[in-house]
Amino acid sequence: MAFIELKNVTFTYPNTSSPALDKLSLKVNKGQFVILFGPSGCGKSTLLRLLKNNIQPHGKLSGEIYMNNQLLIDEDATEREIGFVFQDPENQVVADDVLHELVFGMENIGLTANEMRNRLAEMVHFMGFQALLNRKTHELSGGQKQQVNLASVLLMQPNVLLLDEPTAQLDPVSSRDFLSMLVRLNEEFGMTIIMAEHRLEEIIPIADKIVMMEKGSIAIEGSPRKALHHIWCHGEKAYIPSIPSFYMRSLKETGHTQIPLTVKEGRTWLQEHKIPKVNNELASISVDSKEIIKVKNVYYQYDKKEAAILRDMNFSLKKGELYALLGGNGSGKTTFLKLLSGIYKPQQGSITLHNKKMKSWKRQDLVQRIGYLPQNPKLFFLQDTLEKEVRQTIEQWNVSKKAADAILYSLGIYHLCEKHPYDLSGGELQKGALACLLLRKPEVLLLDEPTKGLDPVSKEKLASILINLTKEGITIFMTSHDVEFVAKYATRCGMMFDGTISSEDFPGKFFHGNFFYTTMIQRLFRGLSNELVTEEEAVRAWNQKE
Repeated sequence: MAFIELKNVTFTYPNTSSPALDKLSLKVNKGQFVILFGPSGCGKSTLLRLLKNNIQPHGKLSGEIYMNNQLLIDEDATEREIGFVFQDPENQVVADDVLHELVFGMENIGLTANEMRNRLAEMVHFMGFQALLNRKTHELSGGQKQQVNLASVLLMQPNVLLLDEPTAQLDPVSSRDFLSMLVRLNEEFGMTIIMAEHRLEEIIPIADKIVMMEKGSIAIEGSPRKALHHIWCHGEKAYIPSIPSFYMRSLKETGHTQIPLTVKEGRTWLQEHKIPKVNNELASISVDSKEIIKVKNVYYQYDKKEAAILRDMNFSLKKGELYALLGGNGSGKTTFLKLLSGIYKPQQGSITLHNKKMKSWKRQDLVQRIGYLPQNPKLFFLQDTLEKEVRQTIEQWNVSKKAADAILYSLGIYHLCEKHPYDLSGGELQKGALACLLLRKPEVLLLDEPTKGLDPVSKEKLASILINLTKEGITIFMTSHDVEFVAKYATRCGMMFDGTISSEDFPGKFFHGNFFYTTMIQRLFRGLSNELVTEEEAVRAWNQKE
């Protein structure tokens, strides 16, 4: 018998005509690692929340949900056995400092002080949280908050772990550590894990079962190789990670039993074939040399008692480029964005826009020229529906409704206009905030993790919009943990380290020498054909190798 089973589950949110889940049936065996994926708004988060009674959303529910052969709604005892990590880390943080956040859940389930100390000591050492224990939670980056949230849940030792896009705000190194820990929990402790995720490159190989959802129903499910083959033949190919996608595009394979899922499996397969060599030199991508923003010797710190977040920062942003800044969680990327937008003021050094110091610009002029999308898009919204937010933007910035509708259609969110922003999924919320920002047509767009919460198809649409904006002369600066997106679309990349941008280059040179901050294709061809960074480059080289 299945450990968790949903039978013909239909769920409809209040004041909506279409169900979020539509006659959905799913079985999960005890100890399985299951990945849910699909378009933003397809029902992944709703499904996960229905599996935990005390956070079930309000609405009309039909069908049956069983856990361990008992109806979930009747089994209050299972609440302690189910841990949940939310998509938005802000929704889970309850305490002012990290130490109290970690012990909050253990206090609620009545553990003794000695048992709490033992569990806390073990978890802090396991996750390397010593430096964070006395920090205020509001000072943490989004990725650090997410790691604290996971630790808080694991301290209660659940048997089932539900995760809603937990790696969205984690840098590549933290993401791999996070996933490695989930594998250990699953394999060594038999924990059942159900995880909704958009970043599929490293997560699919560790799953026992993957489930692709569309419009509240299950479109494809099965073992990773079998399901990926089905998607390749009948579904949206954008959802297939780069290594299996390259394999199927290169060999036009029709069978699914040999599809490589990991770098190791891919390199084993490559050894049987002639490796494509790339002879042409890596060349830089030309952009307009006109300087829009210049940062000189900038320092910034939140607390005089602590080390500066940014130290002797120097930077130049050129007109029409799409610059991507990478770096670890807490390295200062978001802080730097807020300095560039004028929200924060540097304590030392200067920032100029068009050779005029930022502090000399009038606030309204600055807002008109520089658009800023925060990491948490909820901060962007003031109205109770997306339509009202768009209408206010139209009135404030004298934009035509036709232009607004075109942007909403291009982002695939026109049908969501009547919804409250907080009723949108993470990806839909991100696209709604971006739509309002694009309507203003600023000279410079500052985007903090713009691909967070977006499915692969939505990312491609976003990339098309951003590329067209750069062709129109708009300059884009973004922070990102999404290495695959950055490698494919950025014109220049930088690495934030030790309070400054330690290295810069165009994507081809930036990524090909890295171990962790690099693409799956570069890892696949490392030492064989180092210049290959993206799947498109690899396919072109493969097709020309003869």
